[in-house]
Amino acid sequence: MTKGITNKHLSRPVPPAAPAAIARELLSKVKEINGDPQSIMARAGLTQAAAALLRPGGQGTLPHAEFARLYAHCTWELDSFASRQEDRLPLRKAEFDLYCYCVITCRTLRGVIERTASFNDMIFPRMGRVTLRVDGPVAVLVMASQRKIFNACAYLSDLTGLSSYHRLFGWLIGEDIELRGIDMQYPPLLSARTRTYLMPHPINHRTTENCLRFPAHYLDRPVLRSHAELEQLLRYFPFDLEEPQSKEAPLSERVAQILETALIGGDPLPKAGGLARQFGISLATLKRRLGEEGASLSGLKADRRRELAQRLLSDRRLAISEVARRSQYSDAGAFGRAFHQWTGQSPDRWRSSNGPP
Repeated sequence: MTKGITNKHLSRPVPPAAPAAIARELLSKVKEINGDPQSIMARAGLTQAAAALLRPGGQGTLPHAEFARLYAHCTWELDSFASRQEDRLPLRKAEFDLYCYCVITCRTLRGVIERTASFNDMIFPRMGRVTLRVDGPVAVLVMASQRKIFNACAYLSDLTGLSSYHRLFGWLIGEDIELRGIDMQYPPLLSARTRTYLMPHPINHRTTENCLRFPAHYLDRPVLRSHAELEQLLRYFPFDLEEPQSKEAPLSERVAQILETALIGGDPLPKAGGLARQFGISLATLKRRLGEEGASLSGLKADRRRELAQRLLSDRRLAISEVARRSQYSDAGAFGRAFHQWTGQSPDRWRSSNGPP
């Protein structure tokens, strides 16, 4: 996991612990569909103290972790009911997690949204189709509703979907994405207090489509997160509303992540000018800031290539020429010379000394 990162400058404040009234409203929606609130609370692993707050008239707040688990179980229960009403399979957490793993290897937010559209088409209607529309300076992410019945179950599911996209996209690029508007095709089927807690932005109801509107310049932001960070996020995401989106990391670490993503994806390594444009800084500023951190673009590229080459060499099925190609060297000779500079050994000798038997 990336080290030395502090989370700050959040445009979306970390929400306070969830009021018991919000949890009771979610449980009341479960009861309305003949679900069992007691079973939900048991599956969510609520403590006796938290469960006591959910009795009629109970006051106080639930800890973040307990509310996240309760919110998750209520949402899956209500979405399953809405799916059965329309004779389709519900989305499973494993499918949502797989989607997240599919998009983390994209290079920019635009690529993330394009891959989202492809993934959702593949498993439709368990995830609604999405399209990206750019209207001048504003990008519009449209989440097409597959709903025939617009009830509170469907409302909570679609509201959670829009919130999940907004928070996941911001998390991937390490910035809090400013919203210009949220539209939903429903009347407001949850209380204002609950809506605001789950999605702390104004919502336009009874519109023609479900969508998020945000400045289009975010589309070219690079994806900065790692697989290790994603594994940590997915423990409770998208139901942990405490998870911050933005992060402030050394520029060298953010550049290194972009280089690693390009290498793994077989894409050309970005040049300095392209990286500077991605970060919205000048080429001179890019070089100066890397230098202040004791790094250089050539050194970062060499480090990422070395790390990838060593991982690939551990697989004895791969020929040295194939490792060279995937590490983006013109031939095995050039790769061998570079590898010897890094390790003092040839690739073959390193493989014999360090690889599995």
